[in-house]
Amino acid sequence: MKIAVITCYESNEERAGFVYDACRSRGHDVDVITSDFSHIRKEKRNNVPIGYLAIDTIKYQRNLSLKRMYSHRNFAKKAHLIIEKMHPDLIWLMAPANSLIKEANLYKQKHPETKLIIDIIDMWPESLPLSIDKDLLPFRMWKNIRKDNINCADLLVTECDLYQDIISKEYKGKIETIRWARNSTAIVNMVEVSDNKLSLCYIGSINNIIDSEKIANVISKIRMPVELHVIGEGENTSHFLETVKKVCEVIYYGPIRDEDKKTELFNKCHAGINIYKDGLYIGLTVKCIDYFEHGMPIINNIKGDTWKLVEEYKAGININEDTVVEPQKLIELRRDNLHIYKLYNENFTRSVFTDKCLKVIDEVCG
Repeated sequence: MKIAVITCYESNEERAGFVYDACRSRGHDVDVITSDFSHIRKEKRNNVPIGYLAIDTIKYQRNLSLKRMYSHRNFAKKAHLIIEKMHPDLIWLMAPANSLIKEANLYKQKHPETKLIIDIIDMWPESLPLSIDKDLLPFRMWKNIRKDNINCADLLVTECDLYQDIISKEYKGKIETIRWARNSTAIVNMVEVSDNKLSLCYIGSINNIIDSEKIANVISKIRMPVELHVIGEGENTSHFLETVKKVCEVIYYGPIRDEDKKTELFNKCHAGINIYKDGLYIGLTVKCIDYFEHGMPIINNIKGDTWKLVEEYKAGININEDTVVEPQKLIELRRDNLHIYKLYNENFTRSVFTDKCLKVIDEVCG
């Protein structure tokens, strides 16, 4: 069987790679179509995985801009043309961009025999900050691109259960959740944390949905000296670092992609920070998987899947506006953390992902 995997984001390529490997394990012929533009760095890439087909993508600088939407629409049309030449038996499409769903619908109308799985990685515009009025006409039109075309899929995959609250009202077929994953089974590591200060970690994109002020406020209430290790980059980096430096010691590393270096750093930290602006429609963040893989509890304010996992596995502290984080609880969770490794191994390993991926392909293709 010939399969095409499509994503317009570099950040989705690990997930695309897992789909690729799962399909190849069955002997299928698989191609991955991606972008030559980095959304995080806002520049052309020189790190496209070998063998992936990178579409020449129009550059943009602002996340909320007409040029970004035009860039995505142009990418979707180019992907459509490539698929027309490939004639795949199955398309595994990762969305956003919503324009990819529209082009997939057009393709399915011409080629109804081709099977289509749409993998919802994010919800646009629902995942935008609450301060933006999502009822404005441009945002309604943006959402309707997905809503009006989503039923072209033979099966829908969501990266968290939360998205099904909305998507099930738009899509009439079967929906499966396949969460993000990591390459390996979690291995219990010896930690080097001190009881005299609380070492926290933030990893991931530092963008406009991270609540710098709320993070600083949470840290300021902790009754113990705090140091914050920051790994990542993004358009909000300067503001984030300036804000948290007012309340604690900050050590900034920039992006770290070497897994051994990340593990070395995580082993010095008590807990990871997973705090976002209110009103975001997010059920699970990739950074949480990093934390859980290393046996690290989290300080979390995201509802949905993450909130439930933290409660079920006792994997951290879920906070609201009035919560004062007790450092001793985090220290105890970090030292007695086998349940956090259990959380990771039962939900986020590559083998779990592969099994679910092949299951949905079998359901669609027989």
